[in-house]
Amino acid sequence: MSRNTFSPVVALCLAALTLEGYDLLMYGTVVPSLLAYEPWDLDPATVGVLGSVVGVGMLVGALAAGSIADRWGRRRALIAAVALFSAAMGCCAIAPSPEMFGAARFVVGVGAGVLMPTAASMLIEFSRLDTRARTVALGFVGTSVGGIAAGILSLWLVPAFGFRAMFAAGMIPALLILPMMIGYLPESPAFLNARGRTDAAQRISTRYGLEDTVEVSGGEPTSTDRGIGALFTANRARVTLSFWVMTLLCLLVLFGVATWLPAVMRSAGYPLGAALSFLLVLNVGGAVGALGGAYLADRFGIKPVTTLGFLCAAVSLALIATTPPIGIVYVLVLIAGMGTTGTQILLNTFIGSYYPVSCRTTGLGVALAVGRLGAIVGPTYGGLFVAAGAGTSTQLLAFALPAIIGAGVTILIPAGRQLRSGRASTSEGLHQVPEAK
Repeated sequence: MSRNTFSPVVALCLAALTLEGYDLLMYGTVVPSLLAYEPWDLDPATVGVLGSVVGVGMLVGALAAGSIADRWGRRRALIAAVALFSAAMGCCAIAPSPEMFGAARFVVGVGAGVLMPTAASMLIEFSRLDTRARTVALGFVGTSVGGIAAGILSLWLVPAFGFRAMFAAGMIPALLILPMMIGYLPESPAFLNARGRTDAAQRISTRYGLEDTVEVSGGEPTSTDRGIGALFTANRARVTLSFWVMTLLCLLVLFGVATWLPAVMRSAGYPLGAALSFLLVLNVGGAVGALGGAYLADRFGIKPVTTLGFLCAAVSLALIATTPPIGIVYVLVLIAGMGTTGTQILLNTFIGSYYPVSCRTTGLGVALAVGRLGAIVGPTYGGLFVAAGAGTSTQLLAFALPAIIGAGVTILIPAGRQLRSGRASTSEGLHQVPEAK
């Protein structure tokens, strides 16, 4: 594997996103424990709302990510984001009331909302064009690794110590990761160039072999190349709106399923240990889908592979609703993970590769911010079905429908603007390649 494919930037983004993935995806493992926690006496609808507040925070953080990265630099934005959501996890572990718990979950979301688009922008900038999807996937597979870690730890911590121990465990790794980021994470050459520090930018570009991958902007970006307005200039409006809808639907399914899968399978008659193991398999599927999907995207184009990911999520959830044998359920949950978390990681590459460097973090941040509406709605959406007494099949089919719609929106993106990471980009930041078959 080349230096560009797995560099210190990829390693540190992988570590940060692993921590973030744990913090975000562990919530589903503690839902049964929260429902059984007598001092708070929570009902399913309230637990769903507590799961959704992290999405509200992520929306706020993602909207602010572009401005923060432009003002502070991507390096400091990443470090601050990890520090913020890690401290908030510690607050969750000691929260004396549901209200304080929910406030801390909101802050976790703010930090995560800043981290994701900033990390994606860094990974794209520090990648080669012919391995771009794989490089971004290597970093963002950390979200699935974090979810896998949450699933494994939950099998021990939740039955033995309850939900608080899971939150405390999410804070501890930051004590190692943050010093490494401070010591070894470089600044974005694009940010340094924008600040007139061209010598420093050139040194970093040379060290990481970026000369062949730096986008040529034709001079200092104008005001129309920055901010949300830039997402609708140069004929980008239709694709921008499509990205927003795709991200919203993908995150609705991802967070809804991750939050309610253990509880849904528990209500279907599976013991707690088996129900929690489904969440572990879901996150393994996310890692497999991210890496496998990225390899296919670099070879065949990212649009058809993203479409396939949405369809995998829809079909697998619909088939789980038919209550097949337990061995088949595990396979289908694995495929569901490939189609949810794996598809969202592909979307980060899809979106980031489309926009020029001058508005890339903004494009990713706003798309993820809109997507956070799905993350907000997803847990509450599932909670409403549980509270209404809907059967397991109805609950699963309710999440299959948005995935089908997401596949349709992806198909309708103009073929002439399909992206493929193996080709050079134009000044608009998109890859002009033939429609993948």
